[in-house]
Amino acid sequence: MNAHPLDDPIGLALRTRHAHHALAKGTALRYPSDVAPFGSIPFDATDDDWASLATIAGADTIAMFVPSEFRVPHGWQTHLDLGLTQLTDDDVDTCGERLSDIVDLDETDVTEMLRLTSLTRPGPFLPRTVEFGGYVGVVENGRLMAMAGRRLSVPGWVEISAVCADPEVRGRGYARRLITEVARGIRLDGDRAFLHVAHGNPARGLYEAMGFVVRRDSKVVDVSPSRA
Repeated sequence: MNAHPLDDPIGLALRTRHAHHALAKGTALRYPSDVAPFGSIPFDATDDDWASLATIAGADTIAMFVPSEFRVPHGWQTHLDLGLTQLTDDDVDTCGERLSDIVDLDETDVTEMLRLTSLTRPGPFLPRTVEFGGYVGVVENGRLMAMAGRRLSVPGWVEISAVCADPEVRGRGYARRLITEVARGIRLDGDRAFLHVAHGNPARGLYEAMGFVVRRDSKVVDVSPSRA
């Protein structure tokens, strides 16, 4: 059976559309530490694969999307082992026009983006994460109150990520509107949208109500080489 491009979106992104970001050693790949914490090795990794990952990890923690049965070997420290559900945009309606209060975000907005993601913790967002592009948000009185954007990108598919809203504006429907806007842009570029949600996160209900459909369950592990 042929592998689906979303089986290993981190590794495929770093080999294709994000190859300009890739730090590589043997089969191991990772993003620069100020772009994203993500890395990838084969799911049936050998000792050599893990050694290559240790070389490029250095003192950093590396986050990987892996199958639920994936095991981290002796010599590595696991900081997080969290179930994930991957959903695709099968039934998402992106018709209609962009609402007037949604604005594009770029490098000039990073300070506000870091403030908002630090407050809401939607997942990793670092000083250069904005380089993935496609970020949109809602700004009120100079403050970024909600945002969403793109992250992993592989041929045919782009991940929606960093969906968050300031507690002051929750309940106004910003998440749904911003996700729709990001998905619309992805489709206009000829791709489809996907996203990940942690097991137990109530946001899954919103995603499924919007028409995202479960594709698979996996997990994210954050690991670093053990230090003697």
